[in-house]
This record gives sequence, structure tokens and C-alpha cells, in this order.
Amino acid sequence: MKGDPTRRAFLTGSGAVGVATVAGCLGEATSEQGADDHDDRTDEDGEERGETYEIWALDQGTDTVYVYEPSGDGEFDAVETIDVNALEGVPEDGVVPHMIDFSSDYEYAAIACTAGARTLVFRTEDYELVGNIETGAGSHMAAFSPEDDCIHVDVIGEEKIVRVNADLEAEDFTVRDEIHLPENEVVTEAGIESAAPICHQYAQDGRSLHTLGPSYHDAGLVIVDHDEFTVDAAFSPEEVPTNCGTMPHPTEEKFYLTAGLPSNPEEDEEGVGDFFVFDTEADEVVHTADTGGVDAHGFWYTPDGEELWVLNRETNDGIVLDPETDEVIDEIEAFGPTQSDDPAESDAPDILWSSPDGEYMFATLRGPEPISGDPHAATGVTPGFSVLDVDSREIVTVVEPDPIEGYSAEEIEDEDTPTPDFHGIGVRPVGDYDTDIPTSPPF
Repeated sequence: MKGDPTRRAFLTGSGAVGVATVAGCLGEATSEQGADDHDDRTDEDGEERGETYEIWALDQGTDTVYVYEPSGDGEFDAVETIDVNALEGVPEDGVVPHMIDFSSDYEYAAIACTAGARTLVFRTEDYELVGNIETGAGSHMAAFSPEDDCIHVDVIGEEKIVRVNADLEAEDFTVRDEIHLPENEVVTEAGIESAAPICHQYAQDGRSLHTLGPSYHDAGLVIVDHDEFTVDAAFSPEEVPTNCGTMPHPTEEKFYLTAGLPSNPEEDEEGVGDFFVFDTEADEVVHTADTGGVDAHGFWYTPDGEELWVLNRETNDGIVLDPETDEVIDEIEAFGPTQSDDPAESDAPDILWSSPDGEYMFATLRGPEPISGDPHAATGVTPGFSVLDVDSREIVTVVEPDPIEGYSAEEIEDEDTPTPDFHGIGVRPVGDYDTDIPTSPPF
């Protein structure tokens, strides 16, 4: 079994941090469909198809980015396939695409790579790689700032937060500054020994909240002043034991965090599935509750802002919160079609994102040979992404870009044979959707 955090060592290519800055095209996506087809959004009669959206699904098992769009009646068509290791400037040892975020206008996508020590930036109109930035070993999450003038990257392997200047007009990206958390006075005074940043988002006041981990036992929270790029506050695992997702409230000064820990039968250790509501004005936790399952992880809003969905990886289930009251208003029985009391025989959902029309919620599904996360929780059955109907909470379909049935048992067990394992996902609106809240944070 491949272990946490990635099948390739974090330190691959992790020498002195440099940067490859690009103006224009670094490499071309490899696909049967090219950019010309992407721009020609017409039906068979040549009529404009109007509003649509793209789903960018990251297969960190085979280092592939798949792009799909809806074709109607719960079906989805492949638009593009990007073999990231075939792109110019990518290290010979390759990279592992882990999480994705878009600029506020959705014209650029930033993909943090847990192997390869870098963050990749794509122009979404034609899928061209325009930024190849060495951000450090174990670059886990990269997200655009509210002004789109920089990208903050959580770098697990080097326990730092990296700030990348982003000049989108010139398509120029340069590492500007770094915060080494174990050396930061605010962090050490909080009693935090292990300070590897995992995920972050921006609160209403512009500060970014970064969870720590990757294990629940290494949890904690660090708050960064966005303007000064300094640590404003830090909280130990005893104070705020959060190690997973980050999500600001769309309008209020509060912030949602998750904490997850797989169960460990051998050590007779129960798993954890919790969420926290953090008041960013008072800088304190104001509400804590469980997520109804084990290993709480990703979550996302419906575009009307009335529901916040939360998933549990190990138990393949979740809850729906009311962001106004923070109460649980519904339960999700399953995000993946295969459910079992044995986590190794059950689907393992990971990251959520909603469609801009509010019809669907998308959830990535891990593979039988997980690249990241505790294998006991992250081991899945059906790698790809599931499509859930928001109203009924039921699975409409499961998209499998690279069906696991095409791999033999020997190939799945062979660590040298890449097999699909989906983690990050992002949804890019194409056209103007009328939504009550922006389709993705920061709000």
C-alpha cells in the first residue's frame, strides 16, 4: 500500500527554491480535443449552447487532469485531458496534481503538486500552462488571494506558507516571500511543535486561516495577515484541533473548519469527525459538533448560500449544515456508490464542489491504491467523481475517466504501476450565472 503523503518523496526536486516564470505557453495539453473545440460551444445545429461549466478533476494517481462539462440529463462529456508530466518544464521525476483553485474571473487555475515541489498555473480558456513555480516539497494547496494579485501555497514538506506574486495580465509568477512556521515567534509561543500547513481560505476581514497537520495529532490553526504577510495568531491542537478543510462564511465574520482522524482498530483508537465554527472577529471557536461519521474532510456551499455540505472520508457519508444557525439540517447517506462497514471495501470521498446552477454537488472518489491520506480511510473502490442531486441528496451518476476495471489485481498491488486516485476538484462557470453567493471562496 502506498503511504501518506504521496507515492513520491516530498523532497523530490526540493533544493533551493527557485521559480520558472512564463509569459505565454509552457506546454500544450495532450488530448483528442483541442482548444479550438473548447471555444466552439455550439450544438449539432450550430446554435450557441449558452451557459455551461467545466469540472476539473485531478487524478493524483496517474498525474492527469480531466476536464468535463454537462451534456444534459445527468450526463457529462470529456472536454480535455492534461498529462501534467508531459508538459514542458515539469521535472523528470514528475509531479502529483493535488488541489485546484481558480482566479476570481475563472480565467486561471492554480494546481498545487504534492510531488515535484511546485505549483502549476493554467490559462483555462485554452488549457495552456503559463506558470511553473517552485514552491517547495509537498505543495499541498494553492489559492488565489481575494484581489488575484498573489497565490498563497501551503507547503507541508517544508512547513511553510509561500506567497507568489501573480501578475495575471503579464502571466508572470514570482515567489515573493515565505513564512517558515516552526521558526515563527507567534507559532512557537502558541506551543505548536509540528507546524505543517494543510489548507487555507480567506475570511471576511481578508486574513487567511491555515489548518495544520497532516495528522489530527499535528493539528492546529495559524492566521495570516494578508496585507503584511505575517502570522497574526496561532492556536495549538489543544485549542483548535483542526487539520483539514477551511471555508469562510459568505457574509459573516465566522469560519468553518474540519478535523478528521481515521479509526485505528489495531490500536483500538476511534476515529474523529468534527467541525468547528470559528469567530474571526473574536478569534475563538464558538461552536463544535461532530459530522456524523469518521474522518471529516472536504465541504462546500450550494450557490444559494443556504447549505454547507460536509463529507467524511472513512464512512463515505456526511451532513448538511444551515450556515445561518450552524445546525445540521440533513444527512448524506453516501457520496460514493459502494458502502461498507469495512473502509477498505467502501468508497472514499474527499473534496466537494457544487455546480453554479445549484443542481449538483460533485465529490472526488479515491482509488484502491491511495496516494495521500491514511490508507485505512482513503482507500476507495471507484476512483473518479460522483454527481449528487442537491435536492434529493442522491447519487445521479459516477464519472470514471480511467475505470479501475481496466487494471488487474496485480497492477493495483504493484507500487510501480500508477492507478487512478482522484483528490482535487474544481468547477469553472462558463458564462454568467445568477447566484446568491460567489460560486467559490473567497467571498
